[in-house]
Amino acid sequence: MDFIFGKTIKIDDEFFGKMIFLEDKREPLKSYFECKRHFKPTDDIIEIGITGDVSGPTKIQIDFFLKIESDYDKIASSIKPMIENEFRNWNEDFKIADFKNEFKAVYLFLSRCEKEPIVWEIAFESEHNLNHTFTLTMNDLHATEILIDG
Repeated sequence: MDFIFGKTIKIDDEFFGKMIFLEDKREPLKSYFECKRHFKPTDDIIEIGITGDVSGPTKIQIDFFLKIESDYDKIASSIKPMIENEFRNWNEDFKIADFKNEFKAVYLFLSRCEKEPIVWEIAFESEHNLNHTFTLTMNDLHATEILIDG
């Protein structure tokens, strides 16, 4: 991987904590950070990827992360019908009773957050199917695509 990514750079960001910077020398706009941080809506640690440059996450990205946390219920209500529709391919009567208990956010990927709408991703694991991860592409607070890996 060194031929694409340079040496590992670590920073300690005031908001996100310890972060590893993965620089894409060929396409600098694809460079990003990886970290883990407490996620208030689930009261758990979540893995995070943040597109950026070596100077670290921007105030816009931090503010958007805080918006995701504060508007999580709106996000969940946008995601819920998409997941239910996908699950109905396997179980036609499937219904989510309690989204927060049935689906645990495990990964979040933030773009540079410079263009409207802000496009980002959130991935979930579910007690209903432990072999799959549900990744949703979001435009601001609205789900636009779903990808199921497993």
